[in-house]
Formats: sequence, C-alpha cells, structure tokens
Amino acid sequence: MELSFTPHPILQPPTDEEIVALGENDPQLLKDLFNAHEGRIRAAEEDPIRYGFDLAGWDRMYEGLAEYNECLVLGGNRSGKTTGCAKMVMKAVTENQEGHLICFSQNIDTSIKIQQKAVWDMMPKEFRRKTKSTEGYINYSMQNGFTGQSFIFPDTKTRVDFKTYTQFSNNQTILEGFEFGFKNPQGTNIGAWLDEYLGDATLVNTLRFRLATRNSKLLIGFTPIDGYTPFINEYLRGAETLETREAKLLDRALPVKQYSTERDASIIYLHSDENPFGGYERIAKDLKGRPEEEIMVRAYGVPVKSMTSLLPLFNTEVNVLSETENKYGRTFPNIKDRTRFTCYQVVDPAGARNYTAIWAAVNRKGQVFIRKEFPDRDTYGEWAVFGDPKWRYGPASKKIGYNVEGYVELFKEIEDELGIRVFERIGDSRYFARENENNDDLFTTFSDYGMDFVPSDGRTEDMGISALDDWFNYNPDVKIDNANEPMCFIHRDCGNLIDSIINYNSKGKADEALKDFFDVLRYLRMANGGEGPDHVNNQDLNATRKAKGGY
Repeated sequence: MELSFTPHPILQPPTDEEIVALGENDPQLLKDLFNAHEGRIRAAEEDPIRYGFDLAGWDRMYEGLAEYNECLVLGGNRSGKTTGCAKMVMKAVTENQEGHLICFSQNIDTSIKIQQKAVWDMMPKEFRRKTKSTEGYINYSMQNGFTGQSFIFPDTKTRVDFKTYTQFSNNQTILEGFEFGFKNPQGTNIGAWLDEYLGDATLVNTLRFRLATRNSKLLIGFTPIDGYTPFINEYLRGAETLETREAKLLDRALPVKQYSTERDASIIYLHSDENPFGGYERIAKDLKGRPEEEIMVRAYGVPVKSMTSLLPLFNTEVNVLSETENKYGRTFPNIKDRTRFTCYQVVDPAGARNYTAIWAAVNRKGQVFIRKEFPDRDTYGEWAVFGDPKWRYGPASKKIGYNVEGYVELFKEIEDELGIRVFERIGDSRYFARENENNDDLFTTFSDYGMDFVPSDGRTEDMGISALDDWFNYNPDVKIDNANEPMCFIHRDCGNLIDSIINYNSKGKADEALKDFFDVLRYLRMANGGEGPDHVNNQDLNATRKAKGGY
C-alpha cells in the first residue's frame, strides 16, 4: 500500500527510507502514523482555535493581552500578524459568553477581503455555515463578507461587528451606548481590534471608554511598511524592551516584546522567519543587499520613520548619537575643543510659551552636531503631545516666566555646563525685530545684557526644508562611512527636537505644536546666507556677526 503524506512546514512525516522500512516491517504502524499525520492537519483546518498551529510569536501576543489593557502588534511581511489577531478575536468569541466585539478596518474592501476573511478562517468548521436562529446568526460569502457586516456566534451568543474608520469619521456617534467585551470573561477578554489604523487618537479615546466598563482589551495590528503614524509613535516613543530575538539578516538582536511608557500597552513584534507558512526563504532572498532600514521593516516589523516626515532619510539609528558607540562605530564628539568645533545657538521666542533653543557645533568638515535643546524633555517634559485629534502643546511649553535677563542667565548656565563658548547666536528675525513699548526690539534688549544675536534667514520654509534634506542626505543602500554619511547629528538628549523632525509635516494646524523646534533647526541650516553654520578658526571673540535686522 502506497501512502502519500501531505507536506507540512511543522509536522514532519517519516522520510522516504523510513516509509519503505515501515511498509516492509510494520505496515500497520505506518498506516497509524499516516492517519495521525493527516488527521492532525485536517483537525487544524477544521478547528483552528482548538487544534490549529500557533506561531512562535503568538505566545507573546497572549502574554501582552494578559498583562496590559492594550496590545500593539507590529509584523514583517508574511509574519502572521493578521492571522494572529483574528485568532485572538475568535478565541475571545469561543471562550466567553454573551459579549460584544467590534473590529475596524481601513475601508469596506479591506474589511471583507482581509479582516473578515481572517476571522472566518479561524471559525470552527461546524459554524462555517449559514446559521439563523434565536441564539445566533452567521451568513458569509467570499465576495461580500458577513451579511450586515456582523455575525452572532450561536455557541456563545457573542456579537461581532465590522466597521470602517471612515464610518466612524463620518459619524462619531456610532459607538454611543455600546459596551465592548464580556461581563464575566472566562478567557481572553478582547473588546476591539483595529487593523492598520492610520488615524489620530479620536477613535481610540472613544473606544477606551467603551472598553472600560467590562475591563476588556484593545488589540491593534499595524504593518509599518511606509513608516509609523503619530498615533503609533505614542506607543513606540520611549518604549522599553523586555525581550529580544536574533535578527539573522542583520546579525544582531531586535526587540520582540516591549512595554509602552506612554500607554498601558504591550508592543509585540512578529518576525517573518517565525512563520513557517509565510515563505520566509523568498522574503530573505528578496531582501538580500537591501538597506538595513528596509530589512528591519519588512522582515522584523520594526518601523524606522514617520509616514509624514519631511526628512525621510532622518533615521534615529544613524542621526542620533550619544557617548556610547552606536552600531556604526560613532559617538557624539567632545565639542569643548574650540580648535575643532565652532559653536552656535538658535533661539525662537514665543509670547505665550517658553522660548525654544538649540546649541550646535560645527567641525572642519562642516558636519553639524546638535548637543542641547531648551526646554529639554528630561527636565521639562514634552514640548508637543499627540492628542485628540492633533498635536497639542505639552508641559515643556508652559511659560516659566523668564524675562530677557532671566534667559541670558539661563543660557550662560547651560553653556557653562556644556563647557562651550558660543561663536554666533541666531534669533528668529520676525520675533526679534518686534518693538516693545520702549521702542526696543529683542536684538537690542539681549545686546544690552551682553548677548548679541543675528537675524535668522528670512527665505521660505520650503527652501529651508530642502536645505535640511541635504544635511540628512546619504546613500542608505551602501555602507555608512566617512565617504557616505549625513552632515547633521543630534544628541539623544534632544528628545523634543527629534520628535519634531520625525513628526512635523507642515500641512497645517494639526502639527503646529511641532513647528517651534523644527523652525530652530531650519534657522540653523539657513545660517550664513543659506550656506549653513561654518567652522571658524579664529574664535577670540564671542561673536563676530553682530549685524541687526530683519527680513
């Protein structure tokens, strides 16, 4: 009797030699092995919840949902992210009684073809049929998804609704009056699943109130191929790593489990090579020789940039330095050496908020190293916080109450701590040129206290952004070295500036709070007639460019 074992990436059948030997010596054992092998595969297909094969990374999802109220799942290509999220949802449906779940997708097409299909595939086979009774309702087709974009699971009387982000945007009252999750959960208590959420915090904030009553969980799946949104950044910023895993394509460890310091949330990364069903060998072959940032995203689900960034080549792994050597062998230099570095300060005043300022140093090669910001995040908190539905000013913007004399003393203290002497100070030409009740402007007032400023370049914002893009330009496809590297680096302590670079998109009021720090960077870039700050050998004077004026 010839038996043909079904190939399977997890279940290993006997070898050809073993099959021949068993067929000759113990045909019944061979038959039993065959039936067990085929039965196990069939059981997994028919009831994926009880008998399906869990991918390695899914255990981290279970843990994240158990430990935190929210779970953000990031995955590489074919990592099993959507399938894993669908399984979490169906486990909640089958393990608990009389609940209500809601699943959101980008549009009706992705809802039907991706999200609803994934949930349908996870449903036990005996329920994958048309059901209409007093206790349940299921009617599904590949073309249209679930009838009415919902179903009621008859075994547990749990309702699952599928909605789109557009539906919520057009009518934010669609969630009013609902409580999501389970009153008396016996298993995984998920109340909502958001797939590929690109919006702001409005929907999530609304859902949090709807989840709180039943203490249910929020599951968010996101593929960072094009970068991350400000909303996703709220989870990722300052995340602390709990578990890492070797990334073979990069020959180093990458995070697979983190917790968010901003939210009650776990962050789970699913690597493509953890899914034996996903065709990882092809993915690895296609990524060979590609830039590291692309490999991180596509193979390991680790996002490297904002989707809306005006400076797409800015990369925290490349451009952000500290005193500890990074993977490219770079550290932040000692800018106290006046023979090697020329130091600059840029200040942007604001009437209702604190001044913003940065301190930078330029070496002989023309490379710029930004060492300090004010207000810094560690001392004063965040300058901008992503809120509902836009960026809003954070605690660092709250006016301290310094007058010009107070700022002069503060700036001197900072520079003493850094051990530097500023060669040139640049002030926002619009604000510095405004006259006060004494017919003096800030150029004059600061000068009266012994601190001279020159006006920032008044050319358009677009010109400044284009010039900044040149600063961060390098070839990401080849090795970073002295011949291929950006011209601007930022110390990791400048968290508010880094946030601004990553998230500011100049599209309007939605990101206005990010503009202040982006502007001081732009003024620095446009110094010296648009050429950028230069290295000056003779620094006997504190400043040599004392011209006063505006546009």
